[in-house]
Amino acid sequence: MDPIRRAALTYVVYFTAIGASWAYLPVYYRDLGLGLATIGLLSAFSAGIQLVAAPAWGLLSDRYPRSRMGLPAAALVAAVGASLLALSSGSPALPISVAVMSVGLAGIGPVLDARTLELLGDRASRYGEVRAIGSFVFVLVALVVGVLMDRAGTGALFIVYVPALLGTAIAGRRIPRGGGRPRHTARRGVGAVIRAPGILAFLGGALLTWALVTAVNSFYSIQVIALGGSPQLVGVVWAIGAAVEVPVMFGHRRLAERIGPGAVLLLGATAYAVRAGLAAASPDARFLIAIAPLEGLGYGLLFPGSVGFIAARAPSGLGATAQGVLSATFGLSAIVGSALGGIIAGTTSIDTMFAVAAAGGVAGAVLLALAARAPSPMGAAHAPGPGPTSIDPLPVLPDELHP
Repeated sequence: MDPIRRAALTYVVYFTAIGASWAYLPVYYRDLGLGLATIGLLSAFSAGIQLVAAPAWGLLSDRYPRSRMGLPAAALVAAVGASLLALSSGSPALPISVAVMSVGLAGIGPVLDARTLELLGDRASRYGEVRAIGSFVFVLVALVVGVLMDRAGTGALFIVYVPALLGTAIAGRRIPRGGGRPRHTARRGVGAVIRAPGILAFLGGALLTWALVTAVNSFYSIQVIALGGSPQLVGVVWAIGAAVEVPVMFGHRRLAERIGPGAVLLLGATAYAVRAGLAAASPDARFLIAIAPLEGLGYGLLFPGSVGFIAARAPSGLGATAQGVLSATFGLSAIVGSALGGIIAGTTSIDTMFAVAAAGGVAGAVLLALAARAPSPMGAAHAPGPGPTSIDPLPVLPDELHP
């Protein structure tokens, strides 16, 4: 099988796991009797682990550039943690289960993204097209799991979640590596990434923006239920957003070439801010469905734009480390967003928290756009191709995987 097809298959299996868990774990925690503030703190705890573990997984992958074991190992650890979580049922062991699961999850996304960028080489600007496959799978799985939870209870999500994580380990093991000797020691790798031109300013903007996104996402599913929706409707809300992500990610490269990467980041962050503002005024669950496409627009522009920005500026040989640093930034933003979101929602209301996130999201959008104006250095590890006229089509993706 072609290497890019193997990476695409891994995204399929991995996002089967994400589709089964992303929208539903907060509902599962709520069903266990946890309060809103506790759910926020639990999400922050998970993100804190990601803050440390994600760069560690990335450094490990870059330190052993010929090894295929990093991604499968991360997926296996996540599967063990998810299995423990399914069995904990609100016992004191629940934080331990979340910790183990979070350590594993921290290593899957950044390493898989970095490996995909390695395989794409000078076609790295096509990353969004490969990544869109995951969003397409997310749509289907989120809908199916929502129906399953309606019939069998919230714990039924683990019937899909755990096997999909195990499948990610198997699929990830088959992605080839072509790296040479490591160019940086683990001790210096993170520092080299952060000192690269424009990255530190970008990470500051990303921290604020994604913290506010996390604050909204952490309680969006709960709000759907609170406004009269069902677990199945929760699946519909997130499936709509993911469905919008697919064409947006496919068009990301062309849009960036037309209006510039900074404008794309500004547009994505603004879409999230508008969504938060509208959600704050939502009268019922149906309105939350109506504005769900804004989530897909925001994520479809903001996430691949962030991955591409830091990949284009990463020092040579530190692609996985750079993605780990980005993932750690997401982790720190999730700590801030989940904790503050839980406190604000718990002391006032979810509506108020959404309104606060909308106001701050505008500032985050501006910071990202300004940071993206920094020029990309020559010789970056995964710099995008020179332009649309010099990039060949992407024939390596099987037709059946296109949404």
